[in-house]
Amino acid sequence: MREGKVWYTPQQREADLVGILMWVVWFVILNGMFFFMFNDEGTNDLILSPLFYWVTIGPMFAFMFLGRRVMKPEMSAPPGSPSDMSNFATSVISVLAWGLVLLVWDIFYGADRIIGVSLGLVLILLLLMATNRRWNF
Repeated sequence: MREGKVWYTPQQREADLVGILMWVVWFVILNGMFFFMFNDEGTNDLILSPLFYWVTIGPMFAFMFLGRRVMKPEMSAPPGSPSDMSNFATSVISVLAWGLVLLVWDIFYGADRIIGVSLGLVLILLLLMATNRRWNF
């Protein structure tokens, strides 16, 4: 392995896939639950809000790191980089912080769903790159 590059093993790819599948289950359960619970015009505003989209899509990175932890707890991170659990914590804190920003933004200015979610995912990605000091984590 060359210095500065991280090569993913098949086990790491499988762990990432498990995390993404956990996120898909999260997405389907939340969307299904709200689809059946809210069916009148007044409560549909909640489903169409940017915060709901953020709650369903935002934790994607957190689930990826959780999948790594569930599948391979003994799989160690490269030297000098945070562990998967610290990356998980960074992702969760970022999701909560951006959710608060998105809520305030929506109340005062009326946030767009796509822009709000996209900016949140970029924020999490940038924070993960800053804490890991590299683009691949």
